[in-house]
Amino acid sequence: MNSSRRKLIQVVAGAVIVGGGLTGIARGSSDLPRPPGALTEEEFLARCQRCMRCVDACQPAALSVAHLTDGLGNVGTPVLNIDKCIQCMDCVRICPSGALSKVSKKDLRMGVAVIHESACVTYLKKRRCKTCVDACREFKAITLKDRRYPVVDTEKCTGCGACLRRCPERDKGALSMDITKIKRFDPPKDRFLAQLDSRTEEVAPVPFGEWLAKRLDTLAEVYGIKK
Repeated sequence: MNSSRRKLIQVVAGAVIVGGGLTGIARGSSDLPRPPGALTEEEFLARCQRCMRCVDACQPAALSVAHLTDGLGNVGTPVLNIDKCIQCMDCVRICPSGALSKVSKKDLRMGVAVIHESACVTYLKKRRCKTCVDACREFKAITLKDRRYPVVDTEKCTGCGACLRRCPERDKGALSMDITKIKRFDPPKDRFLAQLDSRTEEVAPVPFGEWLAKRLDTLAEVYGIKK
């Protein structure tokens, strides 16, 4: 995103938030899905600088910018497409304001996977399939009951979506994500003003070819193209 466009959205968003008489509208909507590690909505809106750095850093383009139709207070803030998010955490690392809490992937709860027995080929006894189990190697939240039927451990599931992306019967409704379980984070108790450089991680520059190859490799692995 070019700097002029970013600046324009920041100005518009700032004007909206400080505008008198629009307090109720400017709070935004808690229904908008936010990036991983997002603080509780009130704190998130108060801290987010509308800088678009998280949108620019997102590998699979899972983040977009909220517009007027999303509510005046949300203008310029990041909105998450959970189906695309691969929890690479680049958005968390690049956030300069603390609107996205610096948490690890294992602490995230972006939703809970739900297996629908009425559409799953294994439960329908059409054939054996454990694609979702194989996809959940990192958290091991999906296991086989009676060595055949996949079940989700809701305590372990972080909503990473790996099973959803790889399920061969997803379009038929075999798997879905319950996004009502999204976890939001409280701000740290000890608040202090820090310089921008101390709130973001330095990323060493790499040649474009090397960067592109790494991104493609990561996406191929996440989406099951590369085993």
